[in-house]
Amino acid sequence: MAAADLVQRVRIYLNIDDSHEGRPLYLVVLDELRRGGATGATALQGLAGFGPRQRVRLAPGREAGRPVVVEWVDRAERVRALLPALDPLVGDALITLEDVPIYRAMLRSRGPFAADHGVGDSMRSPSPAVAADAPLSIALATMARDNLGTLPVVAADNRLAGVITDENLAWRAGLRLGLGLLDALSPAERDPILAPLVGRGVAEVMSPEPRSVLAATSLPQALVALVESGYSHVPVVDRDGRLIGLLGPAEVLAAAVAHASAGGSPVLDADPPPPVRLIMQTTAPQVVLGQPLAAALAQILAAPERRVFAVDGDGRLAGALDAAGALAGLADEERLLFLAALQRPEPGPAAGLPGHERGFEPLLQPAPPAVAPELPALDAARRLLELGAERLPVVNAEGRLLGIIARGGLVRALLQQSD
Repeated sequence: MAAADLVQRVRIYLNIDDSHEGRPLYLVVLDELRRGGATGATALQGLAGFGPRQRVRLAPGREAGRPVVVEWVDRAERVRALLPALDPLVGDALITLEDVPIYRAMLRSRGPFAADHGVGDSMRSPSPAVAADAPLSIALATMARDNLGTLPVVAADNRLAGVITDENLAWRAGLRLGLGLLDALSPAERDPILAPLVGRGVAEVMSPEPRSVLAATSLPQALVALVESGYSHVPVVDRDGRLIGLLGPAEVLAAAVAHASAGGSPVLDADPPPPVRLIMQTTAPQVVLGQPLAAALAQILAAPERRVFAVDGDGRLAGALDAAGALAGLADEERLLFLAALQRPEPGPAAGLPGHERGFEPLLQPAPPAVAPELPALDAARRLLELGAERLPVVNAEGRLLGIIARGGLVRALLQQSD
C-alpha cells in the first residue's frame, strides 16, 4: 500500500458515565469526528473493565461504570488533522494509535490531491516573467506568446514585485481588445491600437503587492489563493520572495488527474466523484440558427470569452462563433465597425453592428468537442487538458446544449472536494 494510502486505527477509552456539558462524552466525541470530516467511528460498550485508578465492579444488569471504547479507522493524514481537536474533550483518557493493514476499505475521499503533493511538484517552472523596469511591449509579447492572463513582474534580484493581468491592460492601459485578437489584425489595424502604449513601462500598469504562494504550500491551500486573487495564474515564490514558478488551472488539473490515475490501492473512495452536471455553468452564450449576423456579433461582444455557441431551434449544438472568426469573415466597413465595438469598455446594442439583413451561418465554425453531463469531473478535466481547451460545451444524449464546463469551474470544484 502506498504511503499516501496509510490507514490508522484510533481507540479512545472512556467510561459510559463520562460527560461533557451534560451529554455523554462518547457521543460528543463522535459528533466532533463527524463534523471534522472523519470517515466514520463506532462506540463499543464493554461488559466490564478496570483502569489505572480503580477496579470496576458491576452488579448484574447495571450499566453504570461500564467502559466505552470509541474506535475510529481512517486515512493517516485525516487522523493527524483531527486527533488534536479531541484533546480538550477527553482529557487524560487513554488513546491508542496504530497503523492497520488493509485488505479492502471504503473511506471518505481525501480529495483529488495526494497528501504529500505540494505546489512545487506541479508548478510551471521556470516561470515566464518580466522586469519591473521593462517596456510594456515586452510584457504584451510575453503574455501573448505564453497565453497568460497573469504575468509576474520581478525586481532586479528576481523578487516578485507585482503582476500584470488582463484587467490591468484593459483599465490601466486601455487595451480592451484582448491580446488573443491582435494576431487576427493587419498591421494597419493593429498599430493604431498599440500606439498609445508606446513608451509606457511595466511599472505604470502592474498591480503591486501581488498574491503568491510558497513552493511547499499544499495544492488545496494554493487553490484558495488562486480563486481569491482572481488571477489566471498565481506566482510561486521561495522563502526569500524570489519567483520560482507559476501555478494555474492547467497545472492544478494535471496534478488531480495524475493522482486519480495512480490507482491500484485497496483503499477506495466512498464519495463518488461529482459529475459535470453539478459543477457546469448552466448558462451558455448562444445564438439560434436563422438569427441575423448583427445579433450574433452582439452576443459575442457580451460574452466574457468573446465566443458563442450556435444551436438549432431545438437547442441542439450546431457550431461556434468567436471574435477572431467573425473578424475573418468581415471586410471593409463591416470589419471596422466590429473592430471598434470590440474596443469599447461596454458592449453596445446590435443596432450599430453590421449584418442586419443576413445570417451568421457562413461564418459558423464546426461544433467543438462536447462532454456529457454525467461524465465525472476528473474525466472532464482530463478531456480539457488533452484538447488544450479552456472550456467545452456540455450536451445531453440528444445533442442539446446544457451549459459549459470550464477549467476555472473544475478548479473550484476540486477545492470543495479537498480536505
